[in-house]
Amino acid sequence: MGILDRISMIAKSNVNDFLDKSTNPQTAMSQFMLEMSDGMKQAQAAVTDAAAQKKLFEINASDASKKADEWEKRAETAVKAERDDLAQEALRQKRTFEEQSQTYATQATEQAKQVEQLNEMYKQLQTRYSQLERDKPNILARYSILKTANQIDGRDPATGLPTSDYGRMQQKIMAEEARANMDTVPGASAEAEIDKLADNDSYDEELAAIKAKMGLGKKDKDADAGSEEKK
Repeated sequence: MGILDRISMIAKSNVNDFLDKSTNPQTAMSQFMLEMSDGMKQAQAAVTDAAAQKKLFEINASDASKKADEWEKRAETAVKAERDDLAQEALRQKRTFEEQSQTYATQATEQAKQVEQLNEMYKQLQTRYSQLERDKPNILARYSILKTANQIDGRDPATGLPTSDYGRMQQKIMAEEARANMDTVPGASAEAEIDKLADNDSYDEELAAIKAKMGLGKKDKDADAGSEEKK
């Protein structure tokens, strides 16, 4: 279970469940609030970690982008030396770092979303904890009255449902959860393999673009034309 799921579960937990499972509601309430307090600490630590990871992704993206620029300059140097083979290899390295930069940038964006989600959960836990701390005496008093009344008519104090109906509902929920757990993760798509086979680009177009940028493409054509005229 991921950190978001754990904190979300704590935020959505029902205080009545804790009270109902204990013979001492006061102790159960204290335990419930202790778990919420622990959830807040986890959320706060997770926000710090996620923010640090986001910064690291941003730094990696910037570094990879700079390396891509450096390899483009090397490609230009190789072209000047009339070493198209080295120029193509330089362009291959350039593309690799461009892809890395994009991957890191995407990860940084996703991490920013997680930071925002964790911050929101932390605020929710703070608000709920403050409310429980304020309303603790009233909650315990109401629960005590409700439990006494429900014991008389055979109702579950946590839900207000007749005990038999509550049991059937619990069984239905458990069956649905078991069915959901039987779902399998789809297999890896063949798309990645096909893309890999198709990625045999010779970099000719990109090499031609660099030559054009350096003004070499036109000179080569003029030189070839002059040679034909002499013949």
